[in-house]
Amino acid sequence: MTEKYILTYDMGTTMIKLVLFDQEGNIVYDDSFNLDNYNIDGHQVQQAENWWDGIITLTHRLADSGIDLNSISAIVSTGQMEDCLLLDSKGDILTEVLLYSDGRATEEQKYIIDRIGEEDLYYILANNFDSLMSVNKYLWLKKHRKEVFKEHAYLILGAKDYLNFKLTGYNVTDYTNASTTGFMDLKKLKWSSRIIDELEIDISKLPQINKSTSIIGEVKKELAEELKIPSGIPVINGSGDVGASTLGAGAWREGDIYCYLGTTGWLAAPLERLTDNPNVFTLSNIDGEGYILAGAILNAGKPYDWYLANFLNKYIDKGLKEEDYLNNEEKIKDLNAAEKGVFFLPFINGERSPIKVKENNGVFLGLGPETDKYLLLRAVLEGVSFSLKHNLNELKGLGDSIRKLNLIGGGGKSKVWPQILANVLNLEVNVLDLGIGAPSMGTALMAYKALGLLNNYSEFIERFSVKKKFRPKKEDAAIYSQSFKYYLAYIDKLYN
Repeated sequence: MTEKYILTYDMGTTMIKLVLFDQEGNIVYDDSFNLDNYNIDGHQVQQAENWWDGIITLTHRLADSGIDLNSISAIVSTGQMEDCLLLDSKGDILTEVLLYSDGRATEEQKYIIDRIGEEDLYYILANNFDSLMSVNKYLWLKKHRKEVFKEHAYLILGAKDYLNFKLTGYNVTDYTNASTTGFMDLKKLKWSSRIIDELEIDISKLPQINKSTSIIGEVKKELAEELKIPSGIPVINGSGDVGASTLGAGAWREGDIYCYLGTTGWLAAPLERLTDNPNVFTLSNIDGEGYILAGAILNAGKPYDWYLANFLNKYIDKGLKEEDYLNNEEKIKDLNAAEKGVFFLPFINGERSPIKVKENNGVFLGLGPETDKYLLLRAVLEGVSFSLKHNLNELKGLGDSIRKLNLIGGGGKSKVWPQILANVLNLEVNVLDLGIGAPSMGTALMAYKALGLLNNYSEFIERFSVKKKFRPKKEDAAIYSQSFKYYLAYIDKLYN
């Protein structure tokens, strides 16, 4: 019997990952392509052309690997959410990609609040109306890019949505991504007629919202030739990265919780019903049949890289290597900055949960004559961990009931950070042994479900194994519990 494969793409902030799975969840092939970030008018953006270059490069290398691509059963993708990209009627690119972290549209946010009202927006979105939501960026383009705005026929709201559009010609998004954009009524799980009407938006420009497991089309012949793959391969909708990560991290049932620790980060847990907490985010799950409660932070691995690059003479333009992390972590493993009164408030890029902070507001506190560069590095990792604990406390009803969480993302490779996190959160932290990133695994599971290869996700998730467990150390957890009170006091004094 010929082996059948699932081809997945994960279109992240810093790279695109291609993973080919067999039908048992085994990795047959994987590769990655680094993405460029650009500065336009003082804003960090990406170019969709660079995305497509990456897809072509990765897929050509797969085609040249000798693997029989006629055995690909489906293509499914995940990627960064809350993007904003305009295409014309031919699908040609009109603008750069305004990323999820792009905070330029504050005036548009104020305009929308003035027009609709903050309370009404919260009722519709089931979330505080955030300046980073795509609807603000869309109005910014309408005001500042008038000519191209007149030409656009399609609004793309997520990275994987662009790839799916290229492959099939259909503009479709998923429930998880849609719920972060500022366009969707989260209770009705459809684009909000109130927001669409009040802002005079042409709803035909917006994507359709479908389940992550829906087959939205097939790979077009001309695109198949460009990619060196067979035409007619079914393309499954997939999900934005939070949805894919939640599934791939084994958090499918209420009571599960996980932490993603990458450039940015979040704590997330499935919920069956909507909750009412304006300090964290509520998203639809991947199929619009439940919810994901998330505390999302803009500063996770980013402050770590920033400190290594600028204060430990590992300049960012040379690129950080694995030994840069390991060598410095060896020097901080026995330190405790918070115990010595040294704190880092990690808001170098601003913050969005559970408090709103404008960018360029990172702070070191408690510096003294004996404070050295390694104590400060330790403070950086502790500060991000305190930020995550702040979010954990806001996930109502979860903090008292959970005893462990699954850790995914690059931070799980650290020799010291998972233990710091376990001590700060006072939870057992499990680093999963997936062999690949959780988003890629999550997208593969969506494909298996779409193709009828599994009845429910739980039967597959139960097979996940743990690579390493980090249990909280009683004495350290007690120290951090007291230190966290000082962290909150600093937050209250400086930002509230």
